[in-house]
Amino acid sequence: MGEHVETLVIGAGPAGLSAAHALACAGRTVTVLEAQAYVGGAARTLSFEGFRLDVSGRRLSSADPAIRAFWTALLPDELEIAPGAMRLEGEGRARRGQPGAALGAMISAKLRPIANSKTLGEWLTRRFGRRVARRLSAYAEKLWALRPEETPARPACPSFRSEAGVRPRQGTGRLWKACAEAVVQAGGEIRLERKVSSLRRDWATGVWTVSTQAPDGGEEVFTADQVISTMPLRELMGALTPTPISLFHACELMYRDQVTVAFTAAPGRRRAPALAEIHAASIKAARARALEGEALALDYYCFEGDALWTADDETLIAQASAEARRLGLIAAGSVRDAQVVRQRKVHPIHDEACDEHLKMIGLDLRLHFAGLHLAGRAGAHGDSAEDQSIRTGLSAAASVLGRVVVPSRIAA
Repeated sequence: MGEHVETLVIGAGPAGLSAAHALACAGRTVTVLEAQAYVGGAARTLSFEGFRLDVSGRRLSSADPAIRAFWTALLPDELEIAPGAMRLEGEGRARRGQPGAALGAMISAKLRPIANSKTLGEWLTRRFGRRVARRLSAYAEKLWALRPEETPARPACPSFRSEAGVRPRQGTGRLWKACAEAVVQAGGEIRLERKVSSLRRDWATGVWTVSTQAPDGGEEVFTADQVISTMPLRELMGALTPTPISLFHACELMYRDQVTVAFTAAPGRRRAPALAEIHAASIKAARARALEGEALALDYYCFEGDALWTADDETLIAQASAEARRLGLIAAGSVRDAQVVRQRKVHPIHDEACDEHLKMIGLDLRLHFAGLHLAGRAGAHGDSAEDQSIRTGLSAAASVLGRVVVPSRIAA
């Protein structure tokens, strides 16, 4: 038997830290296991010479008062308004991120409610009209590598709602460092560089045994009454013992990975927006972000191991600088201090078969792995809403605290 704790949380990203914070503040003993040497996951902030980079580039945006209260309590005096995303349609002018609906689309939405849309393509057409929907489809394919007609509407449509939000002045990573500090102050523990290798539940006692690889290469074993996992669901199912009968379904789940190229450069003819979605199919980058000073970041979505992910930094910097020039965001030959950051599994992909896979996985976990709670964008294979990670983290903590009787769905 290893160290025992009431609840083990796997992953120190937004979902894991949100859950750990709720549990620690409720007086429960909780330990967070994180594979990397830092907290925050994709929401961390990196500092380079002359600028800071939020890896995910996401704002803090939510319609839930409890979630807004969560981050406001952690950083009451450090939040500022973050504008909604704009659209860059190639070399033309920038437009508002929330396109206006055409008259025909408004009539169509009345006759056929948007909420009844089965695919993202239907939702975009009913919401914005056929012509605008065609332009938006290029951005959808960059995000999920699927045509809108192949993408279910519910998990995907939040990506096309570009409301303003808030962000910490020192970057989003500041919020999660503050959350980690609050967890420790409340009695919780955070163990970095502990990559989980296996999870097993004892049928007789209900106790979970979780094995991790320690920084020195040795094995560390923890036991717990409950486990909250934010590991990518596909990886979690492969680590469970005995092998889940739904492992085949888990292996069918797919994720998009992110490559970000950030650099400083002299401004071009167009002012770089704080956040812009690039809807031109001829531009491979999906987003452009203005950073501090004259710094700029371009985000690309890909699959881990494909040509974009494995390209060397020089090739990626050349591609990003060329596309930034085409967009008019930088002057030719002015790129300097370039950095490349790769982040795994930032967007779960929801294809036509995804709901069936998640249904079978959820049934398997409820029947054979009681006490295991899923959270996080990749951990619950959830939707693309801005507050998805925090929402599922707080929901998992509520389940542990006994306030939720019915198990929550995998995809929120």
